[in-house]
Amino acid sequence: MKNILKIAEYILLVFFVVLLIFLKEKFTTLLVIPCLFLLYIFYKKDNIKNYTLFLFLVAFIIRIISIFVLKVEIADDFKTMYEASLSLLKGNIDFMNQSYFHTYPFQLGLTLYQAILLKIWNSTILLKIMNSLFTSFIVVFIYKIIKVFMEEKTARVISFSYLFYLYPIYLNSVLTNQHIPAFLMLVIIYFILTKEDTIKYAIIIGLLLGVANFFRTESIILLLGIIIYKVIFMNKESLKKIVVFLLILSCTYFLFTNTTSYLLKISPLYKNNTQEEGNNSTYWKFYCGLSVESNGLYNDKDVETYFNSSDEKQVLIERINKDKWKFPLLFLKKEVILWTQTNYDLRITNFSGLFYTLIQYFNQGFLNIVMYLLVFSLFPRKEEEKKEIIFIKILIGLYYFVYFFIEISPRYAYNLHMLVFLLLGIGLERILNRKWRKV
Repeated sequence: MKNILKIAEYILLVFFVVLLIFLKEKFTTLLVIPCLFLLYIFYKKDNIKNYTLFLFLVAFIIRIISIFVLKVEIADDFKTMYEASLSLLKGNIDFMNQSYFHTYPFQLGLTLYQAILLKIWNSTILLKIMNSLFTSFIVVFIYKIIKVFMEEKTARVISFSYLFYLYPIYLNSVLTNQHIPAFLMLVIIYFILTKEDTIKYAIIIGLLLGVANFFRTESIILLLGIIIYKVIFMNKESLKKIVVFLLILSCTYFLFTNTTSYLLKISPLYKNNTQEEGNNSTYWKFYCGLSVESNGLYNDKDVETYFNSSDEKQVLIERINKDKWKFPLLFLKKEVILWTQTNYDLRITNFSGLFYTLIQYFNQGFLNIVMYLLVFSLFPRKEEEKKEIIFIKILIGLYYFVYFFIEISPRYAYNLHMLVFLLLGIGLERILNRKWRKV
């Protein structure tokens, strides 16, 4: 098992080394150097006592300022869900007659959540403030998780550096369904790394996975990562305990997911519903994700072809048979877009010209630095790796593999980059302490 883990670690390292070759606008890294200098001073001199509170307050203040400064267009799916929330607020459920919510019924989670908030204060400002609250807690949990397996000062500087990453700050003004699931993912990771495998925490984690899935259907990846992690480090003494833990966790998750789905179906939302829920979206993510022409990105041509087909499975099979030999290059292109580019998604309407260009350059330069540091962090140790680090690597590897096959968007890297930040402390200590394979 140790040898298999070591091989898997090297494969993961190679994947990200290859991505470095395709980093965009490498010269933008120069714009980040002043920030790196400040972070180094912070690393050496930091003596803040209540760091958790300090980190939360700074993160929250920055995010609150950003939602008033940045004017961000509400578009695409986010516009559809926001308008549905407004309709629901008025007691109008005609939006349920749209094909969108029958094709993507899981988007009802964010729609209902936004409708509840808008009933308190009918303004997008409240939605963005709540986004800021959740994303500020994300910064705190990045710190808390890193502190589990790294030095205190390392955890502080890496979590503090996350405040300089502009893309998550921008996303606070986007009415995306990612913030709550991202926050819950970090809470779950923290529990897995710090709590005993008890029935109590199996139920809690299962419920948290279910809630995250209610907003965004990717909890199954985290669940799979937990199972792999627990099985890898299972022994004869812990076999029964871990099996019971995983069974209860999985059952709780699936019970919650199926129950909420059932309750939605019998709710007034589906009154007079004549369409079958999710009747033609089963293979959509794969069909779009395997598009050689669009590099796995959402595109109108695929929408027209797929959703006008009478046999979606056959359309997918035809695409696979036609382009299967092009898939290795497609996979590389997709991972480059997903992990190393985020400016593609920016829709800030009140900035333009040189200043906006500099913002984009800084965002890309910071991400380039993160990717370089990640490679330093992924280099395997000679001795056995810490279990906590293996868990994070498992999750990163799973996401890397899954996105070979399904639709991508630079925005989807939001969760992935959070996982990346959890490992950056390893690379930081290696560089500062010059201990390449021991740290």
